Amino acid sequence: MYKLKRSIFYILIIFSEFLFSQESSLIFNRFNLSVFNPAFAGVEGPAINLNTRAQWMGIEDAPLTNYLIVHFPEKKNATLGLTIQNDRVFVENKTLLTLDYSYRLQLSDNSNLSLGLKAGGMFFNVDTNNIPRIYTTPNQSVSSLGNYFSPVLGVGLSFISKNIFLGVAAPGLLNKIGLNKNKDWELTSRDFTYLHLSGGFNLNLSDKFTVKPSVNYRSIAVGPNLINSILEIDYNDSFSLGSLFTNNNTIGAFFKLKSKKGFHIGYGYEFLSANNRQSLSNSTHELMLRIDLKSKKKSEGNKDSEIDNNIETQENEN
Repeated sequence: MYKLKRSIFYILIIFSEFLFSQESSLIFNRFNLSVFNPAFAGVEGPAINLNTRAQWMGIEDAPLTNYLIVHFPEKKNATLGLTIQNDRVFVENKTLLTLDYSYRLQLSDNSNLSLGLKAGGMFFNVDTNNIPRIYTTPNQSVSSLGNYFSPVLGVGLSFISKNIFLGVAAPGLLNKIGLNKNKDWELTSRDFTYLHLSGGFNLNLSDKFTVKPSVNYRSIAVGPNLINSILEIDYNDSFSLGSLFTNNNTIGAFFKLKSKKGFHIGYGYEFLSANNRQSLSNSTHELMLRIDLKSKKKSEGNKDSEIDNNIETQENEN
């Protein structure tokens, strides 16, 4: 009986760490860079981003991640952002609420350096009622899981020029330990600090076609390093196709549409590169919706779409 209790607990911990390793594998990462690096808040201009990612389709209680990201207009070189992230997998439910602050330092006409700060908290819940049980007697190892709150503090740095962007960040610095105990059990869980690197550039093939490769790298001491590389081809800043490759044997494809009124919509499909039917059936689907917000002071909105090379438009506005 004791071994069974310990097994249930270890399964939950392993599953939780695996979910954490999946978080950086966003397909539409250029719109979601501020999730990991607060210095990217507002680099695409003020906007509301909605993103949902459903993994392992066909498997009950598979990982499901939803994002709400809001970037407010820049004022005096400073931008505020809000991120609400919810992760659900099996009996776990994790909600992350953070505020992002980014301050832009103008280095030249076509380049700037931004410093970012992220602060907020994570609410973690385990629904013990949905854990399968063999016996009807109370299980102290299960009932001890409970809930906990963990503060979040992160920092980031980004460099953006006319056709290049680079970023380095540590999204969680506190290394917080969550503790839940009773007279018989004492269970702990730890949130580990990790390093997040990102970079990409734009290559103009013609007046209408632009190639946009980018790479994201995440390193954590207790898990595998993750490399996420994306190749995107954009047509006239209105339609784009792209492919995704990661070092954990997943590949994917996506498309994005953009209207003249600032509405973006995208769909991505990701699956294991293994040559079998199961890798295709247990695939991942991702949907993205972005609504560009118009700044009241255009003269201060000089960060709009710097990654996507719209600097010439900004100069005309000024």
